[in-house]
Amino acid sequence: MLKSPKTRLWFLAILGCFLACAAPQLKSSSVNATLTEPYPSSAFNPDKFKTRAVFELVNHQPGLIQQGSSKILTESALVTHTNGLMGNSEGLEIQFFSRPMTEADQKDVLENGAKEMKRSDYAALVLFLDKENRIGQVNLSYVVPGTTVARTVAWKPDDLKKYFSDYQFDGKRLQLKSKGTYSETDSEQRTISLAWDVDIDLPVFDRRNK
Repeated sequence: MLKSPKTRLWFLAILGCFLACAAPQLKSSSVNATLTEPYPSSAFNPDKFKTRAVFELVNHQPGLIQQGSSKILTESALVTHTNGLMGNSEGLEIQFFSRPMTEADQKDVLENGAKEMKRSDYAALVLFLDKENRIGQVNLSYVVPGTTVARTVAWKPDDLKKYFSDYQFDGKRLQLKSKGTYSETDSEQRTISLAWDVDIDLPVFDRRNK
């Protein structure tokens, strides 16, 4: 208990000094937390996402998908590391866009998962990873207005080795060089196929729930 005015004044002085010294430390801690984000908005540079890749769909099966062939030529890509794939599976999602990124795409890319960029043609590769970051399965999605085709294009060890062995991921960057074709045939020997040709070296956004 403070029994005298002098004692109270001494206590208030010590308290004021403590608060003044603590404030900068709290501010510094907040800044450090922001900088630990994978790519803070201040560091956004569209040139980091430039990449060229080619995807092709060929369909000879009648049904919901129009028959014929089409291609998607992409000029940029976004890679995210997530653990929300097919439940709680962990992996890398690579979204390829048919136009370059610009400064105007910053909010869409950093906050919305590039939803606006996906309003036009795009393709996506999903690499499912084990605890050692080895690829166990690869899915490919091909999207153009009116047509969406998604397939698991590699899951057998031989196919993973054939198409996805040129792969490096250190937690911050992804290097992947892959070229291949997946096809399936119906009961009347009519085929549908997806082909891809990618060669990327890109930063990775960490979007895992921790």
